[in-house]
Amino acid sequence: MNVTQFFIVFVIAVTVTAVLTPFVRRFALRMGLVDVPNPRRINKVPMPTGGGIAIFGGLLVASAVGEIPHFGVTMLTAALIMILGVIDDRFELSAGVKFAGQVLAVSIYVIWGPRIEFMSNPFGEMLYLGKLSIPLTLLWVLTLVNIMNFIDGIDGLTTGITLIGAVALTTLALLLGRYDAAMLATIVVGVSVGFLPYNFNPAKVYLGDGGAMLLGFLLAAVSTEGALKGAATIGISVPILILVVPVTDLLCAVVRRMQDGVPVYQADRSHFHHRLLDLGFSQRQVVYVAYLITGFSATMAILTAHMARTTWIVTLVLGLLFMYGSMRVGMIKPWNGSHKGESKDV
Repeated sequence: MNVTQFFIVFVIAVTVTAVLTPFVRRFALRMGLVDVPNPRRINKVPMPTGGGIAIFGGLLVASAVGEIPHFGVTMLTAALIMILGVIDDRFELSAGVKFAGQVLAVSIYVIWGPRIEFMSNPFGEMLYLGKLSIPLTLLWVLTLVNIMNFIDGIDGLTTGITLIGAVALTTLALLLGRYDAAMLATIVVGVSVGFLPYNFNPAKVYLGDGGAMLLGFLLAAVSTEGALKGAATIGISVPILILVVPVTDLLCAVVRRMQDGVPVYQADRSHFHHRLLDLGFSQRQVVYVAYLITGFSATMAILTAHMARTTWIVTLVLGLLFMYGSMRVGMIKPWNGSHKGESKDV
């Protein structure tokens, strides 16, 4: 593959997504795909959702031209995840039904697509996973699908973090000679660039669950396709470091709900963006902070990618710093056993 091929596929992904988004916006309004304001939402007026449809369109066309590996199973899984999210946006599926749908879609990808075959070991050689590759790949993809959906609560946040993360993964894949993964990552950059102008504050259309879960799946697919596959490649700590903002937000959500004595899947209003808004930040300032943190962590991931032990140390140190910062802004409470059943924001 040469630079021209990557550029052509990038332009196709940007153009198709950007052209489709206004049509998807009108379609969403006609079909009742609208995010209605409630105490947990940021928007003050009903907003059209379903942006994942436009992103999938750009993904499909660009992937066909770019000839990505595992094209069939990747597109099938992406379509199933997007459709599941759109249905959830329209009819508000229960958490159990939604998760079952995710497991079904991702299982198809894991069975017939690529898998994580090796993991970096900070204390020695790469670890060959063998039969564990199936459940661990399933867990990895499901985690990223839900991580990106968890953090999608403010204009441009998920799309921008995906864009920065995909640029980092493209860079790493090219440095490693994983041109197939680099092509898919380039497409993810393209669809993010095409959609972000419509999604940045003040947003004209939302990603919806379909779009947020789709972007999470695509990041997982890129890392599974190339960055995590093979004994000579980087380890799982690298994409975790790249996506430190949504990863930290998810960990805090789990801890917070354990502290409050409520189910892990129960929604609340104490995510990263909620807390910064409550501190007086504007929506744009919140996303700028998230972009800055993601850009810094992604740079650190690229610089340490070939040093497994160093990457794990950097990931651990930054993780502890972000968890401390999360406690300071109220995303979690100091653990003293006296908070069970309490909730600051509901």
